[in-house]
Amino acid sequence: MKKNTTQKTTKGDRTRRRILKTASAMMAENGPDSVSMSEISAKIRITKPVLYYYFKNKDELIRASFIEGTKHFRELYAEISGPGLSLQQKLERIFSNYLDFIKLYPDMPKCALKMMASPSEGTLGLLARELKERNRKSLMDAIKAGKESLSKTAMDGLIRMVSAVLLYFMVEARERGIDSLPKGLPASMAKIITAGARQLKVALAIILLSPLLASSRTAGLSVEGAVKLAMKNNPAVANAERSRLIYKEKIREYWGGVYPQLSASAQYTRNIEQAAIFFGGNKIKLGSDNAYAASLDLNQVLWAGGKVYTGIKMADIYSDSSAERLRGTQNFIKKSVTQLYYSVLLSKAMADVQKETLDLSRQHLATIEAKYKEGLASDLAVLRQKVEVSNNEPAVMQNLNYYESGLLTLKSLLGLDPDEELLLSGTMSCDAGQPEPIDALYARAAKARPEYRLAELQKRLALETITLEKAGHYPYLGAFATRQFQGQTNGAFPGPDESAWSLSAGLRLSLPLFAGGSVNSKVKQAQLELEIAGENLKSAERELKIAVKKAWLDRNEASHRLASQETAVETAKIALSATELRFRNGLSGQLDLNDATLALNRARTLYTQAQHDVCSAAAELAWAVGEQTEAQSN
Repeated sequence: MKKNTTQKTTKGDRTRRRILKTASAMMAENGPDSVSMSEISAKIRITKPVLYYYFKNKDELIRASFIEGTKHFRELYAEISGPGLSLQQKLERIFSNYLDFIKLYPDMPKCALKMMASPSEGTLGLLARELKERNRKSLMDAIKAGKESLSKTAMDGLIRMVSAVLLYFMVEARERGIDSLPKGLPASMAKIITAGARQLKVALAIILLSPLLASSRTAGLSVEGAVKLAMKNNPAVANAERSRLIYKEKIREYWGGVYPQLSASAQYTRNIEQAAIFFGGNKIKLGSDNAYAASLDLNQVLWAGGKVYTGIKMADIYSDSSAERLRGTQNFIKKSVTQLYYSVLLSKAMADVQKETLDLSRQHLATIEAKYKEGLASDLAVLRQKVEVSNNEPAVMQNLNYYESGLLTLKSLLGLDPDEELLLSGTMSCDAGQPEPIDALYARAAKARPEYRLAELQKRLALETITLEKAGHYPYLGAFATRQFQGQTNGAFPGPDESAWSLSAGLRLSLPLFAGGSVNSKVKQAQLELEIAGENLKSAERELKIAVKKAWLDRNEASHRLASQETAVETAKIALSATELRFRNGLSGQLDLNDATLALNRARTLYTQAQHDVCSAAAELAWAVGEQTEAQSN
């Protein structure tokens, strides 16, 4: 009995190693996110229940695969930790081994860079940080085991240098191929780094290698990063900001009416033929050949019925309105970018779901063909399953096309070139908790929603317009002063006897007596505009509550639906595994198998849709309550 147990354990270890080897190769080629458990089970020709026996989920399999893949690095560090190797020799061994590993697994750089671009809170991000810290510690231990005595500063700089070189190898292999790197590069890089460490000039070496670090930064775009990019590049936001600046200048313009207005003028006249008058039968010529005149005029408004200060108040209101329009544009762009971002992720996730279903149908086809060869299934069953496979293929391509089309639209919204590469690093893992109470959201929206605040400002503007139009009944009082120069001469410029200066000052009063009723008409128009603004404010309040309530309901419903569908997916997985087992044992038919597959596909589809709806509804609710972006807060 004990012997049989040992044999079973040995066989299980072989199966586990086979799973890890296959999964590692597939993940290195396509990336961890693009490999499903169904694809792995189909590749190894084992059932999914067997696969889940060894690894309870995909995250555990990814972790085990990468730990298994780094085994040769651990062996390398153990080798270079021994005596007899200099620091330069150790670094050369590390660099050479790394290049050999890339040659053995050419798709590894793509996989590793995708891990770096994954969200920091996700499984891949956590695994990347864990492996980084583990390799860093192993490298430090290997270096410390040698004869070199390095300070802490030199050691830290050395580790950063090695990381930069390895990252450079990875990026160059990804972009140009591993053959583009010179064969002697490991030795030369080891020599440069060793010299820098020994001379305590690691900081200088880091500066020299900084272009490598800059060129190797391959990071995906998060939803927050997409919003920030749109705030920077979107033309609607830029134009709203320009409009705000225009009204800022309007305030300065109206303030100009408060200050004195000073102007200067000058005139020169050449009398080609002098004017003449006749007096007592005699002809008398007037003037001289050259006439000069100049004046300096000062005007100051003393009182204009409140027009000037009302204009300044209105300019302030216009400025506030333009600021609210800018916020409204920013909030709308934020909502649009966020919802479009998650729509693109939805298309990608739907493509993955359909690909999973396609893989299942192909796996079932292989099972039915095997039974057909054994005489346990008819050719009609094989044909029916081939039709099932063919029916599942278009859905994959359709969702991938939706994904690419969505990326193009997102690039346009972000102000990017359509041909620019765009990698999304976000996930549809939004908070599915219950939103705030609806009354609290109403209060937040009334304080922060730009559209509601705009309606309030329009009402204030209508009040000021009434004051402005009523000023048409009031007199205008202004002060003026003038300094004038006049001179005439037959020579070039008049002398003291040929010129004169004058100075005058006074008040100017203008009183409107009758304007045909136009002022009264303008006042009534302004009063009607005030009534319209009041109704618009009430309407804005109703629309605000409707938008908040609708977004709140959608968010609430999506959260409940997500929780329900999560259970449905797990149940559908169990049902499919049981149906597959019964089908292989002849206890259920092909119709039951396809029904179970369809049920899992529908459950996954609804779950993915619910994930998207939670994220989209959260963005809608944030817009409805006027939640500001980080860029607006700053």
